[in-house]
Amino acid sequence: MKTDFYEADPFGGSKGEHLATIESDYRWEKGDEVWIENRGKRVKIRVSWVNVTVRDGEVTRELLGLKL
Repeated sequence: MKTDFYEADPFGGSKGEHLATIESDYRWEKGDEVWIENRGKRVKIRVSWVNVTVRDGEVTRELLGLKL
């Protein structure tokens, strides 16, 4: 499943910078911690929000995470 990672705003929780896109069947949950290495940057986030969308039979999800 296509999975997009975004940095969450620490105060409002809104979607911020896009960090990465992967294909994964892993069941991400709130509280999971993950290191993302992309474009020469390395950041650790804690997942704060998972949004799954089904559109025209295709499942995608967005994960928002707070930088640690």
